[in-house]
Order: sequence, then C-alpha cells, then structure tokens
Amino acid sequence: MRKHIAALAVLVALTFGNATAWALFETDKKLSESATVTMEQALSTAQQAVQGKPVEVNMGKDDGRVVYKIEIIDANKKTHHVYVDAQNGQILKNKEDKLR
Repeated sequence: MRKHIAALAVLVALTFGNATAWALFETDKKLSESATVTMEQALSTAQQAVQGKPVEVNMGKDDGRVVYKIEIIDANKKTHHVYVDAQNGQILKNKEDKLR
C-alpha cells in the first residue's frame, strides 16, 4: 500500500512539474513573439548606455511592458541593470547596484 501511495505521489509531482514547465515555456514563447526588438538590438542599446561586459540577458515583464533585462558589469566592477523595451528599443531603466 505504501509503495502505491509513494508511486502516486511521484506521478502527481511529475505531472504538475511538467505542467508548470510547459506553462513557463508558453509564457516565454508569448513574450518573445510580442517583441519587435531582437535580443541583439537590445543588448547593443544597453551597451551604448553602459560600457562593460554583459553577463545576463532575460526577457520578462516590467510595469506591464515586455522588456529585456540586461545585467552589465562595468570596468569598475559595478553591476548595472538595464531595462530595454522590447517593443520600441528605448531604455526604460538603468540602475546601478549600490555597494553593500
């Protein structure tokens, strides 16, 4: 009986885990389909605003807009978070991490 319950628990976990992963995939797909600016264009725009090495690029929503969130480390080792609108390529935010 315990083996059946354990097997059922694993099956439920796998089913809901896959459903969650699929939902995230579909969300990412919808976000990327709604973008008119490519990731490369957004990255170029961000690097014009902040000279440095890009270390991470993500697409998401911010204040109801689809944006590229780009993390850049400058020559002084400061981290910048640049948000580029995925519809028009405008920089929405350029935040520098404060020292701890």
